Amino acid sequence: MIRKPILIVSLASILTGGLTLTPASADPLSRPEINGILQELTNIEDVLSGKRVSLRTNAVQAFEAASSSEKAAYEFYVQCHKVLNFDAKDASFSDFRAWRERDEKRTKTKENIAAMRLQLQYLVLTMKAAEGVKKEFIIPELESFVANIVNHTEDLGSNGMRTLNKSVKTTIFAEAYKLNKSLEIENWCFEPGSLGGVYEKSVFPYMRSEARDNLGAAWDRRIQLEKRTILITRKDNEYELNKFETEKLPQLHWQKANDIYLNFSQKQGSQSMLALIKSNPNHTSLKSWVEGFRELLLGSTPPITAPPITAPPITAPPIPDTTTSSND
Repeated sequence: MIRKPILIVSLASILTGGLTLTPASADPLSRPEINGILQELTNIEDVLSGKRVSLRTNAVQAFEAASSSEKAAYEFYVQCHKVLNFDAKDASFSDFRAWRERDEKRTKTKENIAAMRLQLQYLVLTMKAAEGVKKEFIIPELESFVANIVNHTEDLGSNGMRTLNKSVKTTIFAEAYKLNKSLEIENWCFEPGSLGGVYEKSVFPYMRSEARDNLGAAWDRRIQLEKRTILITRKDNEYELNKFETEKLPQLHWQKANDIYLNFSQKQGSQSMLALIKSNPNHTSLKSWVEGFRELLLGSTPPITAPPITAPPITAPPIPDTTTSSND
């Protein structure tokens, strides 16, 4: 099994001129013969690709099962460590048991296990995207997922959120299934706890290219989640709450207006930007707003005359609560 890809590459190299044979030793293939063999190689590559898809399918099934409860998630985490760090090194069971006892005291907390379950669910979403599931189906589920994280920020705590702000490609789960180097997706955020990253890298690129009519609504959802986050995490900090209202919130609305101007409607975008400038005379970014707005206006091209791309509104239901304690 290990040598097959090497043999395939070597044969393909010979057929395409990667290795020069002298006329005296060569028994030349005809062009139809070459084409036939190349087709066989393509078929073999398709089989190998199918095996990789099968591995991911197995991973999806395993991750979905493991994320179904706190007990299942923790046991799956332990088994992944066992396979990678003990079985692969022929370590004794007593070594594994000693590690488990030590690690359990550190890792087996409500916050950490809730984060594990969310990591597993996000890996499933990521693999669906990697396998080409249409973004029109992925994006609503993705938005519901990040909304669920925001709604349970308190339950996750600082440790859980710290875990979710790391790439799922670096998790023990991805490593155990050899996914850490194969999950390469354009326009995808691999950090499930990064609200801004999910919208900037995944949601907004889709809206700009496939659903421009829904771009503004997507921005509104992102802004509401940002507000919800600050109200949860800084509810007793009047200074931080005020700073968000006077600095971060107007900045988010400015980014939305700028995006609308560039990707949906210059009229809507310019009206919003002008209103923000007038209503925030003391904002720290006011000067850059004015300069940027002027540059946009001076560099404007005639509006696109083709009708905007439309798509049905995002109406996906919230995903199930993943942080509720369960020992099933």
